[in-house]
Amino acid sequence: MRLDIFDKLSSKRARKILIVLMIILTIAFAYESFTLANNMQGTLGYVSDECWYASSSKNILRELFNVQPSYISDGYYHYSIFFNDPSDLANMIPSLNSTLNAQYGGYILPTTYNNTLCLNVVTQKPLNEQSIKDSIQGIELIQAGYKYPDIAGIENYMNTEHPPLAKYIIGFSMLSLGDKPISWRIPSIILGTLMLVLICLIVYKLTDNLFIVFLIFLFAFVDSIFMAMSSVAMLDIYAAFFLTLSAWLALRNNFFLSAVSLGLSASSKLTGVFPVIALLIYMLVIRFDVIKSFVYPLIVSPAVYVSVNIPLILHYGFKNWVSQVENGSKWDITNRPTGPPVSTPWGWFYNQNPFALNFKPDVIAKVDPVIYIMALVMLVFIPYIYFKINKKYLIPTLWFLAGFFGFVGVYLLGNKTQYSFYVITLTPMVYVLAAAFIYYLTEPWTFKDALKSYYAFIKRTPKSQPIQVQDIDEDYSI
Repeated sequence: MRLDIFDKLSSKRARKILIVLMIILTIAFAYESFTLANNMQGTLGYVSDECWYASSSKNILRELFNVQPSYISDGYYHYSIFFNDPSDLANMIPSLNSTLNAQYGGYILPTTYNNTLCLNVVTQKPLNEQSIKDSIQGIELIQAGYKYPDIAGIENYMNTEHPPLAKYIIGFSMLSLGDKPISWRIPSIILGTLMLVLICLIVYKLTDNLFIVFLIFLFAFVDSIFMAMSSVAMLDIYAAFFLTLSAWLALRNNFFLSAVSLGLSASSKLTGVFPVIALLIYMLVIRFDVIKSFVYPLIVSPAVYVSVNIPLILHYGFKNWVSQVENGSKWDITNRPTGPPVSTPWGWFYNQNPFALNFKPDVIAKVDPVIYIMALVMLVFIPYIYFKINKKYLIPTLWFLAGFFGFVGVYLLGNKTQYSFYVITLTPMVYVLAAAFIYYLTEPWTFKDALKSYYAFIKRTPKSQPIQVQDIDEDYSI
């Protein structure tokens, strides 16, 4: 007989109240993420690595799709004008200022660039770019939109060391909402909120307990990393979202779409490829169709990755694109230049050198260690729960372990400069495992029986009969 301290929550009224509260908390999370994203100013508006991803998103729009986003502020259109030569830039400033003022009601902004030959200008009507290039000597490029960061070569940087999906999405947001910092971050807010909902669905599928699902919101609000990465325009939240979606789809036995989602995760950041092995193992363990068990993760997921990269393949040519992928893979297994604080994959769980994303407000990529410790402890009991209670618990376990050991493997291959914000791709399954730990605390004999079974297994002698673990066919998940 199951000990359930939450019996009072079984009534329809209590369930409705909890559902309403969770909807409110979901909206509150989205609102708080938006507020945080709107308050972060960074350097020239860029927070942390946004300087690479927002800039490359803009460049991808221009070079691959022949479109440019716009940024209009206080009635003025914003442009960045890049020059080929320092002397051209210096000599042409008077002519450019005169042309802007006379023809466009505009002027040059007092932005100082030390590492790139750029001028930021504003106009009261859109520029005729060709006319400006014809009249002003030495212009390399005129780019509409928000000002670029002060980085050499940033106007042509495509960030090819990382896959393009997240940058497509950021670029689409720029086109739809305008090229400004909050627009870069809106997709992260949406995906972070949707990921929160997916985690809740996974936990409910495993436990059929709304109170335990309710705890996921507590995790999300006290675990700083979740809202931090849901508020900045970085790639990891995209990979994390599609990984969580793939776990949810696998839980529903939709392995084809789970493989598609893994392909989308890898198309956002290569770290998203790690759980491909998790899907393969799970499909083999449950004795799914053997051919599909290999085809889905090893053929479908890579096919999705290649499909997402078609615009880049058409731009660079297939051979050059393959070279770009190879360079990106090498980038992932080699040390970065010295700079931000680095940490080990296992160090993320106790906040070893957490990465600072922003100051004023202070946004640090750190975790709540209690949640992660509960998840790690829960891993000890997963084999027993898998054989005796619910096979579906293998999914969050495999997704977590594949991701974690993927990062460890990258570390061992030579990339010692890993950052604490990488942990966000592990966080969704950490929440699921931590929630499961709390859930089984309501029937503590499960842990006791598991330890007894493990002890008996370890202590058995060669003359003893092997312990037979009865495989319960009945699936206790919903």
